[in-house]
Amino acid sequence: MARTPSTRTKNTATAKKTAPKKAPRTRKTTPPPLTLVNPPRPRLTRRPTHWMTDLQGYATLAARLAGITTPHIQAWQDHQDGTTTRPLDDGSHLHYTQATRTLRWHTPCPMGAVHEYVLRTPADTDTAQADVADCTRLHWTPPPNNTGTHLTARLQAAVKAAADTQPMSIREIADGITARADNDQPKGHPQP
Repeated sequence: MARTPSTRTKNTATAKKTAPKKAPRTRKTTPPPLTLVNPPRPRLTRRPTHWMTDLQGYATLAARLAGITTPHIQAWQDHQDGTTTRPLDDGSHLHYTQATRTLRWHTPCPMGAVHEYVLRTPADTDTAQADVADCTRLHWTPPPNNTGTHLTARLQAAVKAAADTQPMSIREIADGITARADNDQPKGHPQP
């Protein structure tokens, strides 16, 4: 038997024919963005927040309960110490203290002094406004009884009222009843 070339060698011989080479692929590269074409985005400026602090909310509510409308809640300046202040259009200002939950109104009177009032209800506000409007006393000269300002006079009246309502001991009550019994005279019925 004669040997015939194997098919394996034929295939390898034909496979050695070179295929045409392809050109290498080029990668697309993008150039960096130019600042003239694509300017950088401007940094956003810090906008004022539209939030309110708790203290500003409490002060607005206290003013509303006193009959004063303060539409711009952020107009209350929070002092970060439990107090907040808000100027009013007439030159006066409101001051709220969180610890005591009091709203105070500081207002100049026609005579040049600054009056302070604690406002809790609309009646307090009306009374304070009337008191300031009716103030005709010169504040830089002491009044005849040397009591100082309206506030001093009111404080003295409050101290006197507090002294009149102090608790009494049983002995003081018994002495008071005995003194009354000695001075009281029976009164007759009125005649028709």
